[in-house]
Amino acid sequence: MFKDIFQKVAAFEHHHQAIFAIVVAIGIVLFSWGIEKILEEYLFPGKPLVGYIFTILLGVFLLWMTKVVVLNLM
Repeated sequence: MFKDIFQKVAAFEHHHQAIFAIVVAIGIVLFSWGIEKILEEYLFPGKPLVGYIFTILLGVFLLWMTKVVVLNLM
């Protein structure tokens, strides 16, 4: 069942690269928005600025780590 779904997604990705990139970008934005809201609600209640700064720093760190991993694997 999952094999068929993954094959369909791979075929969709191959034929519609721009649409797939937009879907991935929207997913990333929604994921980061959710993390920000969770941090704001539970980790830093009443201090949204601290939550925003922490989320930005965490996002920059993750992007930097992704770059490091990609460069080391190539």
